[in-house]
Amino acid sequence: MIEYRVNSGSLIPFLKTASDFGLCPTSLLSHVGLQTSDVTQRHVRIPVEQSNRLLERCIELTDEPWFGLEAAQKVEMGSYDINGYIYANCSCPLEAINITSQFYGILSDRQVLYSSEDKKYLISRWELSPQIDTVSRNVADHLLACHARYARDILRLPSRFAFASFRHSAPKDSRIMDLYEETFECPLLFDQQHYSIGMDREMARDTLFPQADPALRDILISHAETRLREIRSTPPFTFKVKSLIRKLLEQMVPTREDVAKHLYMGGRTLQRHLLNEGYSFKEVFNEVRQEMAIYYMKDLSLSIDDIAERLGFSETRSFHRSFKQWTGETISSYRRQLMQ
Repeated sequence: MIEYRVNSGSLIPFLKTASDFGLCPTSLLSHVGLQTSDVTQRHVRIPVEQSNRLLERCIELTDEPWFGLEAAQKVEMGSYDINGYIYANCSCPLEAINITSQFYGILSDRQVLYSSEDKKYLISRWELSPQIDTVSRNVADHLLACHARYARDILRLPSRFAFASFRHSAPKDSRIMDLYEETFECPLLFDQQHYSIGMDREMARDTLFPQADPALRDILISHAETRLREIRSTPPFTFKVKSLIRKLLEQMVPTREDVAKHLYMGGRTLQRHLLNEGYSFKEVFNEVRQEMAIYYMKDLSLSIDDIAERLGFSETRSFHRSFKQWTGETISSYRRQLMQ
């Protein structure tokens, strides 16, 4: 059986909402075998089974059978990782949805969100578990509600959605029905074939995002393409180590022992896990530096000395040599191409 993984940042709205109910996020994570660092570190992926168990625990302890819907109130720009920033820098919702759907793999190993158009609507459709138990319903409600609140509360879309459809039945509790109506602010269709949200196609095409930055969008897309290739080709433990190295490089040049300490293991144990997946710590560390070097090179406001320092090179000339080994090009040649 394939074990799907999801971006650990998707847990943050659950943990923040649980905290509002007086629950301890650290204890909730521990209950499902996770640590705080699994959520706070960037680019960490966890098995979807752990995510569902955390949601189930939150529902149980808060006694809120519609917890997923309420947790959507905590959605933030970063809740969708780099996809959220790409979306915000596209010219209009139509472009944003078509582009970000290509990078859904950054959020989950399993593609569950699809977009389609007809003459009247731009439709976002979620293909989820055929079961309609409490956890599955909460997952579906949360995904749709986050989508709606992100568009309205974060991006400030002026127009409401045309409809929101759900495979499950309407709640009998009027308080919960009020929450649905407040969340989606559009006609609600229950007992439908799909979970979906429809937007007027002309509105999706003609509504322009005032904060859109095409140049930044293109940089983010390039970075997302790199992330997606790495996710699809890197084994789980190695991916986790790479994510941690990226985070630590913002503060220091991490050694094998530094990384191992953050993973609550010894340096030899870390090396053994990496070797089991066909990597060594040195290889992983250099791959991260190569990836970040290319990313930083696209920011023309950064000097070569700045980039070398960020990547932990004690001398700029060492960075020049490494870059030539990585790319086959000199730094000056690579930058000239970017400026053309």
